[in-house]
Amino acid sequence: MNRQTYDSICFTELAYEFDFSDNKEIEKKIKRRLKHHKLGDFKQERIDYIRRLKNDLYSEITSQKKSKYFHKSKPNFADLADFNFERMTEDYHNKYENIDKEDLKGMINFAIYLYHMR
Repeated sequence: MNRQTYDSICFTELAYEFDFSDNKEIEKKIKRRLKHHKLGDFKQERIDYIRRLKNDLYSEITSQKKSKYFHKSKPNFADLADFNFERMTEDYHNKYENIDKEDLKGMINFAIYLYHMR
């Protein structure tokens, strides 16, 4: 995710949030980054929307073989191509229509990298 948008900044911080994470600490980081990039005020409702997307992607990607988007590519190692990126983008854009499609592509790529390839 190259360009810094409100949603992309929120997603990159939320991507590292897990059940045991301190949500308030992550939200503080989001506030600082939004202020630094002059992208507007912190909106809890928007953060919660992006958090739902992150949780949805995390569940889908970590379920691997149970995922409707997973299809193991030829290499022996985890690869971005293990998931049907185009179909995921379309389906998630339909479900999370308030997210810009270009931002969503970056979020999905980042999520596959973080939750599948690392």
